[in-house]
Amino acid sequence: DQPGILLPTDPDKMKRENLQQLKVTINCELEEQVRILGYNQGGEGLRGRGEHLNRTADFARGYVVMKFATDEYAKGSLRQEFKPREEIVVMCYTIGGHSGGPCVNQQGEVIGILSRADSAEKHRCYLVPASEWKPLVKKAKKLSLF
Repeated sequence: DQPGILLPTDPDKMKRENLQQLKVTINCELEEQVRILGYNQGGEGLRGRGEHLNRTADFARGYVVMKFATDEYAKGSLRQEFKPREEIVVMCYTIGGHSGGPCVNQQGEVIGILSRADSAEKHRCYLVPASEWKPLVKKAKKLSLF
């Protein structure tokens, strides 16, 4: 395993890191090996005021076990508007701090974003697939004020 590297918070230093943008794909296969990237906070939830947060990126290994569409999607309430219509189920032990992180395949392509872990099955987690959020990103870029 590769040691984590603390990324600088100075924008000029970040530019010198020459980081590459992750590619996104809407394709994923059952049994495909994946990695979920995030900042392991030790599963403790929110830290108290002035307490240290882990700022070193790490990853968790897993594999895709299921893709499914939910029939719960219905227009109406604001909450329903933001529920994904599809999800990817991954067997992968994640910890607080990984939520919201990208899940990448063996080619380094983002297949989804970690949404939640299963409270009954700690090794099962759910991703919002790229097909769900990619159109939102495209729309947001058009609306950008910058």
